[in-house]
Amino acid sequence: MPCRTLLAAIFLLSVLPAGPGARAFDPRCPVATEERAKGLAERAAAFLKAKGAAVALPAFTARTHGFGEGDLYVFVFDFHGTLVASGGWPQHVGATIIGPDSADDPYGRIRRLASSPAGRGWVYYTWYSPCTRSMQPKMTYVIRVGRYIVGVGAYAIPGV
Repeated sequence: MPCRTLLAAIFLLSVLPAGPGARAFDPRCPVATEERAKGLAERAAAFLKAKGAAVALPAFTARTHGFGEGDLYVFVFDFHGTLVASGGWPQHVGATIIGPDSADDPYGRIRRLASSPAGRGWVYYTWYSPCTRSMQPKMTYVIRVGRYIVGVGAYAIPGV
């Protein structure tokens, strides 16, 4: 299945909004919190600004320098819609994940928020957790850094 088709299938499953709530517990994985996700996004944005894309993007994808643990990872895409780093989905780096028809999918909403005057904030959606291997509500904190959008999310279980 081509990357774009796989991502489109995931997007179709990920249109339900989610709000902050309790985290899933999986003994195999440390579980992210909103606070840890936001803190890591801020640290990743500062690292990208300080070190530049040539150093930061590979570190985010490889989950080195403390940029990934369990279900907590950094992803980055540009405003053209290309995924340029992902500690959760490294096999998709280089794929175009945002098309012109992506206004309401998670990445389209992330791009809109990053394009806003604030350039940062939370986006809520449902996403496949690489830790639990299931769809879960997710909240992602995003920050615009020049031509890049840095994001880190935390998963929750609905109804808990």
